Amino acid sequence: MVTSEPDSVRVKAVNGQWIVRVVDGGRLTQQVFDIHAQAEIFAEEERLRLGLPGEPPAEEPTEPLPSGRTG
Repeated sequence: MVTSEPDSVRVKAVNGQWIVRVVDGGRLTQQVFDIHAQAEIFAEEERLRLGLPGEPPAEEPTEPLPSGRTG
């Protein structure tokens, strides 16, 4: 729990994936996405659910994200 932190939704690129960090009523959850657009859609849905203002999309990294996957 992160009781001292207000409700929030953040998107961040980490190790080739996109992490959506949601703080809801002092409880922290994180959702991992491989596709940036899917992470942003989920984040916006969570902001609407929590009654938070929209935010601009997280910026794409200037260098390609290392993925470690072949495909």
